[in-house]
Amino acid sequence: MHKSVIPLITAVMFFFTGLFILNMQLWFSAGYAISAGAVRAAKSIDGILEEARTATQEVRGIADKKCTSEAQYQLGTEAALEPHLRTILIVKHDKIWCSSLPGNRLLLANLAELPDTMLALVQARYSLNGLPVLLYQTPLKDAKIIVTISDSHIRDALNTSLKNTHFLLVVHGRAIGLTGAVKDYSISDEKYGFVQSNNYPFRIVYNHPAFFSLQRLFDQGAGVLLFILLISCAVAYALRKYFNKYTTPEDTLRSAINNGEIVPFYQPIVNGRTGTLRGVEVLARWKHPTAGFISPSSFIPIAEKSGLIIPLTQSLMAQVIVNMNAIASKLPEGFHLGINFSATHINSPAFLDDCMKYRDSFQFRDLTHVIEVTEREPLNVDEQLITKLNILHDSGFAIALDDFGTGYSGLSYLNDLQIDYIKIDQSFVGRVNENAESTILLDCVIDLASRLSLSIVAEGVETLAQVEYLNRHNITFLQGYYFYKPVSFTELVKILLSRPREKVVIE
Repeated sequence: MHKSVIPLITAVMFFFTGLFILNMQLWFSAGYAISAGAVRAAKSIDGILEEARTATQEVRGIADKKCTSEAQYQLGTEAALEPHLRTILIVKHDKIWCSSLPGNRLLLANLAELPDTMLALVQARYSLNGLPVLLYQTPLKDAKIIVTISDSHIRDALNTSLKNTHFLLVVHGRAIGLTGAVKDYSISDEKYGFVQSNNYPFRIVYNHPAFFSLQRLFDQGAGVLLFILLISCAVAYALRKYFNKYTTPEDTLRSAINNGEIVPFYQPIVNGRTGTLRGVEVLARWKHPTAGFISPSSFIPIAEKSGLIIPLTQSLMAQVIVNMNAIASKLPEGFHLGINFSATHINSPAFLDDCMKYRDSFQFRDLTHVIEVTEREPLNVDEQLITKLNILHDSGFAIALDDFGTGYSGLSYLNDLQIDYIKIDQSFVGRVNENAESTILLDCVIDLASRLSLSIVAEGVETLAQVEYLNRHNITFLQGYYFYKPVSFTELVKILLSRPREKVVIE
């Protein structure tokens, strides 16, 4: 995995791990809070029912006497003294016998249909005032004491400040919640929990919290969430610094290619006699963000050894297309545009397609595209390679042998491949001086090229003596610091604008 991705993935994993732990903690806390809230609600209902039980004990003796005004007063007093009770009734033979309400009035209908259980939830339609009630019933020998509890007190006990939480009072298959509606209820869903009263036959049912809730995370864990995010960023930064400190040259170069730091420079090729511009050779420069421009001799060997030379060259080709299309109207007809290809790239399956797409991407069609075959690596010359280069040659590409005489099997390439140009390396041109013996090797190379009908480009021309020697030997294309150094695209535009457009003709 690429080292630049590891810090990001680690930071993301760290963040989500922290998020998971935080969510688990908040989930457990929410579950505990809801459960504790249900226990409090159950205790509140227990307290209300305890009031009903106490009041029932106080009025039991009335059932054995007559329902006098004094008895009604006692019933009313007991109901009034307990804050959560509505009425106290004594029922005999399914009819009201004595009531805490004046005139023995009754708020319940159909007494005969009431269940005989200790607790009962009565729907609003069975209440004369249209409100549901909770009944606490105590059977006696010939009577039954009924204590009614208002739904408002029940709803107060069930009310909670916890978000997204709802409590229900469930009594013998019927339930009441904050809405006040009494409905049939059966527990069959695992997402609900309950607290069973130890004293009375009821339970408080509650919903379990959602396992994951963004609202809960932001409401209760925003600070911790921000802290986890900051720690994750710090981890990513520390890992990136660590990997950058111990990164390999290949990784550094790969990052530079991906970041667009390898940029094309252009060294003009001129007519040695007239000084007119005939083309350019594309050269790679590393535009390092801190070290400035780095010479290709520092990174091209690394690229060739690591296999990065292919993506490096592809990146250069893409940038050259953009540059040349921007100045298509300024380029002379036949303008030479040379770019170096390593043996690794030439032997790769993508080479032919890369070259064809490269050529077809130019707006200006009258360019002479030159494939410069470098000799730094051995080229595996076989039928497949010869076919590739022949296809390119037939498609209008010129083939040049770069740095001739300094690398692998240059002479064998001349015999096996269709070579249009040989580029004489600076090591030969640089020997030229006033001493006649200084040109012996160069004379041989020039004579060889002449016999093979090959054009020559002389590289590394730096002195007037070298220019005059090459002109005497009819070497048309010259390249070197005597004329131009490799320049950026901006400087190349200035050079093109300073010179008239002239058709390039091979002489």
